Amino acid sequence: MNTLILLERLPEPLPEEAQAQREALKTLGRQLALQAASQLMSLPLRHFSMDSSKPPCLLLEGAPAPLGLSISHSGPWVAAAVSVCRPLGLDIEQTTAPAPAALGELLAADESAWLAAQPAITLPGEPFWAVWTLKEALGKYHGRRWETPQQTRYIHQIDHYAAHLALPEHGLLLAISAPAPLDCKLQYASQPAQRVALQRWPGYAGKG
Repeated sequence: MNTLILLERLPEPLPEEAQAQREALKTLGRQLALQAASQLMSLPLRHFSMDSSKPPCLLLEGAPAPLGLSISHSGPWVAAAVSVCRPLGLDIEQTTAPAPAALGELLAADESAWLAAQPAITLPGEPFWAVWTLKEALGKYHGRRWETPQQTRYIHQIDHYAAHLALPEHGLLLAISAPAPLDCKLQYASQPAQRVALQRWPGYAGKG
């Protein structure tokens, strides 16, 4: 295993609690990241801390830890991925939510043509959420956002690892990107971490 994802869910907030929920998600994301680093490196939690700059990074004894980190949340869900592979990009979305835009609004013409030619079986569920999560993960991997056309024309020409993990029992889809293939475990709540099979994005031409 070279990557660990910790997943948690907060209670659904009341409308007047939305701001407090956002802060709670941020706090929980940092806590999960520290726990994942401790488990991945088999070191006590006290050795780790968090630099909350953007993007945040993990510290080991006050110095940058040799770990990639990415945190994402959607609704009441929050996930933190820690990996020996760096950089790292992670996105999580509730796929039960209505799509916030048309799929075509996310894609340049060459991306749309490529995606239309893909067999449905190669995609991790509904195409909109597959593309949305992938683009968010790629943006984090590259340390930038992806709104401009110049930054979106690469879902079919990815030269680094990109994959999805569907969690239909929770109505969630995760996308993750790293320099090399990931051997990943997922831990939900206090349950033991379980190895999971990531679904490689077909636009990634490498092995693994």
